[in-house]
Amino acid sequence: MSNRFEDFIRNNRNELDSEIPAAAVWDKVSKRITTPTTAKIKRMHPIRWVAAAAILLFIGTGSYFLIANWNKKTDTIAVIYASGQDSVALNEINPAYAKEVYHFTQLIELKQAELKQLEKDNPELYKQFMGDITKLDSSYHSLKQELPSNPNREQLLEAMIQNLKLQMDLLNQQLAIIQQINQSKNKKNESNYKST
Repeated sequence: MSNRFEDFIRNNRNELDSEIPAAAVWDKVSKRITTPTTAKIKRMHPIRWVAAAAILLFIGTGSYFLIANWNKKTDTIAVIYASGQDSVALNEINPAYAKEVYHFTQLIELKQAELKQLEKDNPELYKQFMGDITKLDSSYHSLKQELPSNPNREQLLEAMIQNLKLQMDLLNQQLAIIQQINQSKNKKNESNYKST
C-alpha cells in the first residue's frame, strides 16, 4: 500500500507542489516556534495539601485494617476445645480443611438467618425444620469433641465437612420449600385479587 502512495506522489509531484501556503500561515508558525509558551502554574494552598494527605492516610489505614482483619479471619480458625487441657487447631491438622469448615459454617449461619424469617409466618414448619437441622448439628458437635483425642483426625475432619455439606443441602431444600409456599400464596392472592 505504501508503494502505491509513493508512486502517486512521484507521478503527481508537480500538481501537488503548485500551491504555496500564505505568508500569514508561516508567520504564525514561526511565532509559535520562537516564543516560549508560559503555562500558568496554579498553587495549591497548604490546607488543601494537608486535607489531601489526611484523606490518603485515612484510606490507606482503613484498607490495611480491612485486609489484615480479613486475612486473620480466614487464616486463623478457632481452636476446638475438648475436655481438660487438650486442644487442637484445625489449621494444624489440615489448613485446607480448616478453611472449608470455616466457610461452610459461615454459609450455614447465613442460611439459618434466612430460615429464621419463617418463624413469624409459620412457626410449626420452622420448628420442624430446626429439629432436622439440630440433629445434624448435634452429630457435628460430637464429631468436633472427638477430634482432639482421635488418631484419625483427617478422616474425622472429612466427616465434619460432610456433615456441614449435609446441613447446607438440607437448609437449601428447606429454603426452596419456603419459596414454593410463598409462590403458591402469591398466586392464590393474585387469583383472589383478580376475581374481585
